[in-house]
Amino acid sequence: MSPSLYGYVLKVSRRQQVRLGLLTLAVFPLSLMPLELQRRIINYAVAHSAIELLLAYGGLYLVVLLLQSGLKFLRDAYMHRIAEGVTRLLRRKFVRRGPLDAAVADGTKQSIISAESEKVGGFVAESISLPMLQAGTVLSIAAYMLIIEPLVGIVAIVFLVPSVVVVGLAQPVLNRLSRSKITVVRSLGESVLRDGRHDASKGSDSDALVERIYDLRLRFVNLKIATKSFNQLITGLGLLSILLVGGWLAIQDRTEIGIIVAFMSGYERMTNPVRDLLNFYRRLSMMRVQYRLVADAFA
Repeated sequence: MSPSLYGYVLKVSRRQQVRLGLLTLAVFPLSLMPLELQRRIINYAVAHSAIELLLAYGGLYLVVLLLQSGLKFLRDAYMHRIAEGVTRLLRRKFVRRGPLDAAVADGTKQSIISAESEKVGGFVAESISLPMLQAGTVLSIAAYMLIIEPLVGIVAIVFLVPSVVVVGLAQPVLNRLSRSKITVVRSLGESVLRDGRHDASKGSDSDALVERIYDLRLRFVNLKIATKSFNQLITGLGLLSILLVGGWLAIQDRTEIGIIVAFMSGYERMTNPVRDLLNFYRRLSMMRVQYRLVADAFA
C-alpha cells in the first residue's frame, strides 16, 4: 500500500476521481441561483405585484432545484460505488494475504476485514470531491454576499471563524482518542480469540479492555458533542447578526428586504458546507491514523 493516504486514493481511484470532480463542478455553481432568485422574487415580483414575473421566477427556481437534485443523486451514487469498490479491493487483498502473515494478530485481521476496510473505502470516495464541492459552495456564496452587500457579507463571514478555531483546537485531542480506541479494539479482538482458544474463564484482560474502550468512546463523544453545540450556537448568532445589521440598513433605506432574505438563506447554505468541511477535516485526521494502522498490517 502507498505510504500516504492520498497516494493510496490516487492509486486505486484516479480515473473515478476525475469523473467525480466533473460532476462536482456541475453541482456547486447551482447553489448561487436560488439565492439570486429569492432576492429577485422579493424585490421585483412581490414588491411590484408582478404575477407573471413571480410565476416565471418560480418556474426557474423549480428547474434549478430539480437539476441540482438530479446531479447530486448521480454524484452520491457514484461516490458510494467507488467506496464499495475500494472496500471490496481491500478485503480481497487482505483475505488472500492475511492467512500467510503470522505477524498480524487474528483480532487485527478481523477488525480490518469487518470495519476498517469500509472506513478506508468510504474516505477514498469522498477524499477529493467532498472538500471540492463544499469549499466551492462556501467561496461562491461568500463572494456573492460581498458583491451584493459587503457589510452584511462581512458580518456573516466573521461568524464562521470561531467554528474553525474550535475544531482546530479540539481535533488533535480527538485524533489521540481515536488512535487509542482503534488499538484497544484490536487488542480486545485478539484477547477474546486467545481466551476462547485456551480458557474461557480468564476474561479479566478482556474486561479491562472493554472498560478502556468505554472510557475512550465517552471522552471522544463528549468532546465532539461540545464542539457541535458550540458551532450551532455560532450559527444562530450569525443569523441574528445578519437580521439586525440587515434590518438596520433596510430601515435607513441602504439595502433591500430581498437581500436580507437571500442572505439569511445564503448563510444557512454556507454554514452547512463549512460544517461538512470541518467534519471532513476531522475524518481526514482520524483516517490518516487508521490508514497508517491498516497499511502497517500489509507491510
